[in-house]
Amino acid sequence: MKKLILLISAVTAVFIYTACDTTTQEVKHDDTILTPPSSSPASTSQQADSGNAAVSADAGMPSQENENFDTKKLDKGIVAIVGDYVLTRDKFRAITDYMGQKYDYKLNPEQEKEFIQFIVNKKLMAMDARSKGYADRPDIKMKYEWDFDDILSHAYYADNIDKKSNVTDAEAKAYYTAHTGDFVQIKAYHILVKSKQLADSLYNRIKDGEDFADIAKKYSEDDTTKAKGGDLGEFGRGTMVQEFEDAAFALDDGEVSRPVKSIYGWHIIKVLSRKKYNFDDSRDKIVQMIKEKKQQQAFDSVISALKKKYKVTVNESAAGN
Repeated sequence: MKKLILLISAVTAVFIYTACDTTTQEVKHDDTILTPPSSSPASTSQQADSGNAAVSADAGMPSQENENFDTKKLDKGIVAIVGDYVLTRDKFRAITDYMGQKYDYKLNPEQEKEFIQFIVNKKLMAMDARSKGYADRPDIKMKYEWDFDDILSHAYYADNIDKKSNVTDAEAKAYYTAHTGDFVQIKAYHILVKSKQLADSLYNRIKDGEDFADIAKKYSEDDTTKAKGGDLGEFGRGTMVQEFEDAAFALDDGEVSRPVKSIYGWHIIKVLSRKKYNFDDSRDKIVQMIKEKKQQQAFDSVISALKKKYKVTVNESAAGN
């Protein structure tokens, strides 16, 4: 039977599922071997290091020798009963959906069976922790408050910001029409030198017929491209520094620019070709870009209104060491 290995971070509580054999697992963590006691149905060994904790492979898994684990059939709407707690199918589905959305994964049927045991063991430990007064500890109360606020704020964001930031096809097409020039990629070469005088001299030599690539290999100070004759490959807008981009996209195919100054030095640019992308090719990128802009605007508006509704006072110096 495959086991579920959980790798849990003390800060993010991220866990990952992988397959392993049925033997007892030894998890090495910073030269410490964490071996789950064989007598425990849900043994968890933790070693703190930079906020991380390793949980053994047996955590969340029932021991085959555990006589206290009842496998009798329950009502079809009930997944498990732990003490007075009833894990219904609806609760189980809500938990798995929530965890799947939070950590971007989907469990297969075998992993879902294993996840049931993780929930059972988690509930067992939580129940006993409550009986021992853990719920009254100040540090746990603060973490609970933060985690609950995190869940509430995500739900609030989804309803009041994300759902109100949808982008229609009409909006996407209007943006494409207004910014057609942005959906172009060019293939270009360049020569980079530090001196304006040298750049002018090289430009004149190229205009007189000398090979651009040969000059780039000999004089360019861009170590990334000089061996390739200054070949920059293909790129679109928003990739290069503004002065370089403006000059490159203003050139016709085959044209060489006069020296252009940027923070890196003086460039001589040659555009070989360009490729235009139609709306269908660009739609997803446009929708994402407009959506992010809408989300930011909605977020700023909501937060501004909430700050007026609820008084906020911040002592930034308190956050320092």
